[in-house]
Formats: sequence, C-alpha cells, structure tokens
Amino acid sequence: MQNKVSYIVIIVLAFVCLVLSLSIGRDSGAAVQPKALALEPASERDALPSGGVTVSSEETKNFLADEYVTSFKIVLRDKSKDVAYKRLNESREKILALLQKHSVGPQEYELLSTSLDKDWDYAKGKRYFLGYAASQMVKVVSHSKQESDSLEFDLTGFAFVDNVSTQSRLKNAEALEVDVIKSACKKASRLAEENAQSVGAKVEKVISVDGSSDVEKLSSSDSVEVSASVSATLSLDGVENSGKSYVQVSQIENKKFLADKFVVTANIMFDGADKEALFKEMGARRGDVVQMARDLGIAESEIEAQSMTLRKKQKYEFYGNESPKKAFRATQRITVNFTSKDAAGAFLDGIVGLENVNVHNAKPVLKNEDSLRVQVVNIAGKKAMARAKAIAEGFGGSLGKVVAVSNKPVDDFGMTVLGGRANDFSLRKARGKSAPAYDILMAGSPSESKMNIADSVSVSAYLSVMAEIK
Repeated sequence: MQNKVSYIVIIVLAFVCLVLSLSIGRDSGAAVQPKALALEPASERDALPSGGVTVSSEETKNFLADEYVTSFKIVLRDKSKDVAYKRLNESREKILALLQKHSVGPQEYELLSTSLDKDWDYAKGKRYFLGYAASQMVKVVSHSKQESDSLEFDLTGFAFVDNVSTQSRLKNAEALEVDVIKSACKKASRLAEENAQSVGAKVEKVISVDGSSDVEKLSSSDSVEVSASVSATLSLDGVENSGKSYVQVSQIENKKFLADKFVVTANIMFDGADKEALFKEMGARRGDVVQMARDLGIAESEIEAQSMTLRKKQKYEFYGNESPKKAFRATQRITVNFTSKDAAGAFLDGIVGLENVNVHNAKPVLKNEDSLRVQVVNIAGKKAMARAKAIAEGFGGSLGKVVAVSNKPVDDFGMTVLGGRANDFSLRKARGKSAPAYDILMAGSPSESKMNIADSVSVSAYLSVMAEIK
C-alpha cells in the first residue's frame, strides 16, 4: 500500500514539473522574441502595405531626334612609338581642320585621351611584336541628319579614321518623359479596375507604386525611345488598409565637369642579362623622366616614383626570336600631377620619345570632386521628385512629404535606374534597339593644338526616394 502511494506521489510531482516547465518556456519565449525582432528591422520595401490588387504596366513612345552624335577613332601604326604618336598628332590636326570646315564649334566636339598600345601577332605558340598603335576617340554633335551625313562622308576620305558611327538623341526629353510616365500610370489604373471587376471587387485608391522611366541616351535610328514602367498596388473596396499611399523612385545622374588637374603615369621597362646593369639603366631613365617634369615647373611633391621591381621573365614574355639571355626584367612606374593641360601634353610628347618608357595612363581629375558631387546629388534629387510627382498625379493624387531617402542601390547585382533595376524584367522589357555607345560631352572648349588628354571628368550620383501620395 505504501508503495502505491509513493508511485502516485511521484506521478503527480512529475506532472506538476512538466506544467511548470511549459509555462516558463512560454514566458521565456515571449520575453526573447521582441529582442530577436529588434535585431532584424523591416526594410523600406517590406514596410509598404500589402494586399489589394497589384498590376504592372508599360508605356513606350518614339520621338523624332533633334541631335546627332558621330563618333570615330583616329588610329596610326608604326614600328616606332615616337613616329606613331607624332603621326597621330598630325592626323588630329587634319580632323580639327575638317570640323572647322563643317562649322563645328569647340563646344560641339570632344577628343578623349590618347591611347598608345603595342600590336602583336601570334604564330606557333609565340607572339611577335608588330609595332605601336596610337589612337584617339572623337565625338561630334550635329544638329541635323544632313549635317551628320555630310561629316560621315568626308571622314571616309581619311585612311586613319576607323569605327565611324552616328546615333541620335533628344536635346531635352524631360517633359516628354513626364507625359509617358503619367500615361503608364493611367494604364495601370485601368488594368487594376479590370482585374478587380473580373472577381466582383471594386478598386479604391493606390497604396504603393514603384516607377521606372528611361530615355535612350543615344539611338541607332532617327527616333528616340522614351519608356516608363510602373508596378502598383491599389486597395479594394471594403478591405482594411493603413490609409497611406506611397511612391518610390530612384535616379542615377551623371554630369561632366571641366578638369582642373591632369595625372600622367609612365612605365619604365628594361630587359637584360645583367641585374646590376639593369639597375643602373633604370636609375638613369628614371632621372630623365623626373627631370623632364621638373623642367615643366613641376614640384617634387607632385612626382611619385614607385619602387623598382626586378624579376626573372616568364616564357611568354620573350618576343619571337628574342635571345633567352635577356632573362631579367626591371620595371618602375612614375606618376606626375599637373594643373596645366598644356604642361601635361608637353610631358606626354616628351616621354613618348624616350626609349623604354611607355605611357600607362593620362587622365583628367577634379580637385574639388566632393563639392561638385553635391551639385549632381541635387540634380538627381530634383529629377527623382519630378518623376515621383508625375506618378502621383498619374494616379489622380498629389505628392506628399518624403518619408525615406537612400543612396544605396536596391540591387547589388544590377544597376538601378529610375524606380527599377536594369535586370528587373517584371518592370522593364528587353530593348530591340542597341544600347547607347557614348554619352557625348557638351562642356569644355578644347582649342589647343595638344588634345592628347580628355578635358572633362564624369561625376555620378544615385538616390532612392520614397514619398507619400495624398
């Protein structure tokens, strides 16, 4: 009898312990859960209202171009890099004379930085040095198709001109873009009403909308495509929602500014059999390059010489029948900063004539790029708000206050355009036309004879904006 009582007591105690442990577990879970949620705040997109009827729509219109951009490359080749470079300068002067003949002003053309590369041929597993190719890209703006056709025809008379192509664009497409955005919004509203009616429901107001619009920077035809896409969610009659509506757009803006600094980087390279001799040769040639910069008034603080590298050559670095005795290679890079484009051009002309010296890079730079970026951000903000306003009005509302701003693209794997991603095929259709090749510069006045460094620097900004729709 005593044993039976003991068993009953044990069972009761076990049951009580189980109930207490479950109760404590529930209380503990309730206390921990908010902390876990606090570590993972909802994103802006997750915070948007859900439910209702969701639709996507697109609108595309083509407008006759009013500007034409002709791009081409000047290419000169020679066994001697000095000769190839000089011939490129002479050919450039012929192009400038042709542009003057066509009444093309300095604001209507751009010459990019000169490139000087080695030409190679490959046979039986070996590569053979053919010489040097000096090249420079040129872009010219014409205000009619007749002008661009006439320029193209004259360019065919130069044997050194290659890759000639003309593409069209619109001078000012912002007003046209706003109209296309509104048209896409109205189409989305109609689609929402049709979809709701098909299931016996009725649409009320827009809850959230993402918008995407695009103007071809350069078109391969005489017309330029302006397109807009929207993905919107509208509330249904009788269904509870937060009562607030939102629009989200994003904007990428690029603007070119006239450079106020020019950076030239030169590579010095020697091959040989004697490492000590290579060290001495490198020191002498480095002195020549540095002295050339000093003679142009450049301070020591604006000249940077990296440490010399001395190593054994790889098999693929022997040219054709080059002697294997030249087993070692010495290299060194020197960078010089200029505030004058004329001085930078003179330095380029000088080092091109030096043996064992190659131009690695010649680029324009902005000293105050951070302050100029503020200008670009302001432009991006104004354009984003203009498109957000167009979307709000397209759905019969007006733009309210901004609730979120970000400079981080939504998608790390695809460029974000105005309200949509370039690889977001739910909002953007594949284009039938080829992608634009270049964005022509319309600032600067390249009137010097030395045009071997570009005049401008492009500054970019990205903004994503979310605002209320009233």
